[in-house]
Amino acid sequence: MKQMPRLLAPGRRTPLARVTLLTLVQGLGAAAAAFATRALFEALHAGAPDLPLFPMVVLGLSGLVVATSRIAARVQSERLAQSYVLDLRAALFEHAAGMAACDVAARRSGYMSLRFVGDMTAFRNWAGRGVPRLVAGGILIPATLAVLGLLSPALLLAVLPPLGIGLVLILAGGLRLAPLHRRLRARRGRIAAEMAERMTLAPDLDRLGRRNKELHRLHRQSGRMIETALARLRLAETLTAIPEMMAGLTAVLILLIGAREGLGTGTIAAALSALGLLLAPMRDLATVWNLHAGWRAAQEKCAAALARRQRPPYGTRGLPKGPVSLRIEALELPGHPKFSCTLAAGEAVRIALGERAETALFNILLGRDPKPAGQIQLSGIPLDELSRGALRRNLCRIGPDVPMLQGSLRRALIFGTGISIDDAVLRDRIRHLRLDEVLCPDGDLDRRITEGGRTLSLSERTAVSLVRASLCHPRILLIGQDFAAARPEVTNAVQRWIDGTTTTVIWGELLEVPITTATHSTSLQANS
Repeated sequence: MKQMPRLLAPGRRTPLARVTLLTLVQGLGAAAAAFATRALFEALHAGAPDLPLFPMVVLGLSGLVVATSRIAARVQSERLAQSYVLDLRAALFEHAAGMAACDVAARRSGYMSLRFVGDMTAFRNWAGRGVPRLVAGGILIPATLAVLGLLSPALLLAVLPPLGIGLVLILAGGLRLAPLHRRLRARRGRIAAEMAERMTLAPDLDRLGRRNKELHRLHRQSGRMIETALARLRLAETLTAIPEMMAGLTAVLILLIGAREGLGTGTIAAALSALGLLLAPMRDLATVWNLHAGWRAAQEKCAAALARRQRPPYGTRGLPKGPVSLRIEALELPGHPKFSCTLAAGEAVRIALGERAETALFNILLGRDPKPAGQIQLSGIPLDELSRGALRRNLCRIGPDVPMLQGSLRRALIFGTGISIDDAVLRDRIRHLRLDEVLCPDGDLDRRITEGGRTLSLSERTAVSLVRASLCHPRILLIGQDFAAARPEVTNAVQRWIDGTTTTVIWGELLEVPITTATHSTSLQANS
């Protein structure tokens, strides 16, 4: 189980310290502005012919200082947020990479993508806006109250009751935001997941006459989501409006108390100026609750994702040189509770398994699913003791089910091989395998390939897997039942390439490719 990255990890403490320091600067600027305002109003009240220069300069510069420090604090906050989100993305990807392929396949792709988009927005908003605003409120509100106390203790006592009531209302309302955020996230996530899955099927859904049904389903789900979103927005905006509601009452109290206590117009004007400066951190505190509730809902889901089981770690051993033998004893597969099979080094065997069992076996051999301890041995070495590199270099699958990222045909052909190869050499390899008419009849290696090879045919994807295998020279080759559907020139190319190697080969039971060499004689040794 991976732990959630900490917001205040060592690398992020410095940006937060800078945010705190810059917020203190804002507080000092606000205090200087309040006292400069008092001095100027007192000079006006006294009828001075010329206003004092120093308070005017202080008042003018205070706005510049507050604005500059606020911008700098926002930049540092964004730096903190982006660093936090990067660690979260990396943790989620690393965890998914360590999960079994069957567990990843069981997850809805829409929900998995939501982790990297919607949830990351909630994390970034909390780290970049919520935490800095919480820090600002914790600094500026006490600083403003201290300024009011210095101006007049009576004015401070007048401000405290409405301020306290406003904070209590914000706190009470903020507690109700969390369940609304959870409900909104669940409904938004369901729509995002279903739409991500249905978009690729949209033409087929239309052909099957389901367009109106799917649109009705979308409207129904969106209606419920909109209701929840409006309820959350209504409460969040109400909390944000509380400081404005309190501002008018507090201003009246300042004027009444100031008149009753006989305070000067300068002091009252400075107090009203401080009250205006108090509104911003109060409003920020109200938005903090909304951001925290969104972060909390996303954090619960991400923590649950990081708690899902992972594959056991790879071993550290490698394989000896030369052809590899394979022995499987009483392996539990779908429909085959005790599958056993033995292959001598350089032998080929046709396994009598169904498609699901074959896929499960290949995933175990390739290290994509958990490896049973001691039940599979390669040249006498248990599969679970082999390193990741040993499995990647020595086992390869030929077929259309080949991992492929978006990019050029060149990238698809060498993806995962760890080999850097010149274009001319790569073209020669394709021609040597007699696959040039299948893959690139015009020799164009810059041809664009979509993720997963969706724009390629089954035969083209199979041909890509063969080119990769010829570059890696694996010592165990896995060929599944889906290989049989490839074009004859592709299956023949695979046969020719295998005939010239000492590779140990496992064939799917539906294959009808004859094996004529003595090295690769077909035998059926699977017991289930």
